[in-house]
Amino acid sequence: MLEIKIEKSFKKDIARDKKSGLYSKEDFELLKHIIDTLQQEEEIDAIYKRHPLKGLLKGYESLHIKNDWLLIFQIDRDYVTLVMLGKHTQVYKKYK
Repeated sequence: MLEIKIEKSFKKDIARDKKSGLYSKEDFELLKHIIDTLQQEEEIDAIYKRHPLKGLLKGYESLHIKNDWLLIFQIDRDYVTLVMLGKHTQVYKKYK
């Protein structure tokens, strides 16, 4: 089982998304389930479109919790690092 590291940016993103009212309790439960699955190093269902990122985000991965709600993370030998959470425009705005 991998340990979880949480970046400051992820903490801000999740607080913003909880406050926004755009996401339901079930959405956050799904997010937790996906993080648990990553932590257990189990396979993620293809419907979440897990894929590696390119360019400035090379070394990170993305998956779609919902159509326009993304989790950006990184997995190394011992850790799953939660980096960013949000819509495409929120997550990728820094890297245009």
